[in-house]
Amino acid sequence: MVGVVLVGGKSRRFGRNKALEPFQGERLIDRQIRTLRSVFPEVLIITNEPEPYLDLDVAVARDVIPEQGPLGGIYTGLLFAQHENIFVIACDMPFVQPAVIRHMEQLAGGYDVVIPQKEDGLEPLHAIYSSRCLPHIRGMLERGVLQVISFFPAVKVCRLTAEEIGQLDPVGLSFFNINTPGDMAKAKEVLATRPVKVNP
Repeated sequence: MVGVVLVGGKSRRFGRNKALEPFQGERLIDRQIRTLRSVFPEVLIITNEPEPYLDLDVAVARDVIPEQGPLGGIYTGLLFAQHENIFVIACDMPFVQPAVIRHMEQLAGGYDVVIPQKEDGLEPLHAIYSSRCLPHIRGMLERGVLQVISFFPAVKVCRLTAEEIGQLDPVGLSFFNINTPGDMAKAKEVLATRPVKVNP
């Protein structure tokens, strides 16, 4: 399985490229790569603008079909990874737990998608996708349907329950993401008030 980081967003709400923002002594993109490397032997970055990431010691691929949002990024990741499964994560989730990822990896056999089911819905940018999803994703892109979960009825989906997630991430911060400077401030506040232990 290959770890894939999506950094194709324009960071409009943040005001600048949040992937390059410092956090705990490293950039968000560096933190995410380090976390994924603790789980996967290969990490791949998918972006519309590869230039800022060419200094990183990972493969970088430009979106095959530009401006298609996360669904286009997942499609590109599946094409370039040359592996049956990829784990997809957004670049702006600083508290990702390797233990949760490994548990999802164990569930991947026999499924096309493994995805956390939170109380407020699914988490498509912290999920595993099989290469069997490619024709279904392509069909959605050709129709201009960009919602990631739009193709799920056509594939076999394993939903990770809130109870399963809670056992591996008791603090519940795996899916915390940084969209605004306020979110960044909140993330730093979380670390100051209750240091987040990364579960291996």
